[in-house]
Amino acid sequence: MINKRVQFAPTNIVYSPIPSTPSPCRSTSSLPSSPDIPTPPPELEYSMGGGYPRSPYPRQNDEIYPDQIDPKSMQIHFLLAYAPYAEPALAYDLTLHPDSLNDQVEFATFYEPATQPPMRSILIICPQLKQWDPIEVTAARSNGEYVTVVDVLTAIYDHLRSAVSHSEYATCTERQAVDAAWLARWIRIQDAELRAAEKMKGVKRVDFLLGQNRFLGLSGTLRGPDIWELNVSR
Repeated sequence: MINKRVQFAPTNIVYSPIPSTPSPCRSTSSLPSSPDIPTPPPELEYSMGGGYPRSPYPRQNDEIYPDQIDPKSMQIHFLLAYAPYAEPALAYDLTLHPDSLNDQVEFATFYEPATQPPMRSILIICPQLKQWDPIEVTAARSNGEYVTVVDVLTAIYDHLRSAVSHSEYATCTERQAVDAAWLARWIRIQDAELRAAEKMKGVKRVDFLLGQNRFLGLSGTLRGPDIWELNVSR
């Protein structure tokens, strides 16, 4: 757990893909159907097995440590950036798997570094979920070289899908609101079998967001370049 007081930077420094990168958005009609976020085909990988050609930082031979970076100079991928006076780049419901974003994001954009400089791990804190440890994001889809956009989204989703224990639920002071969020989450599922299965899984951490399931992005903190805050809303 993070015990020290966290301060937040007023704005993010945002980076976009290199100019030769195609637009990150595409129409639904141009997409192949896919149940999961696909694994990059071999032709997208470098011959030496590191990174992805769309990344501005394709390889990192030396590990970057957080204490080597000024938090104020840290940049975050534009798809993940919190912009308090603008709409988020992603229209993302945190109750859904990241593969629901396939109609918004170019295939390879998922695998770009989440930050610049790229980091091998980051922590994400969420004010609404203080009772749990921060979300730890590790490099899983870049041969371990850096945290990618999809690493971040998947780690958040997995964390929020964790079941709530009886003791955690018992100590909650907003159980009525949590129950309402749980009900709203499963009752909207149209398939009766899937709806019943989701109901039986019980309360998840995402329900402690009290219906604030809209992803607004990550904001930087002055606690360290590897510590970010998750912003949400209704």
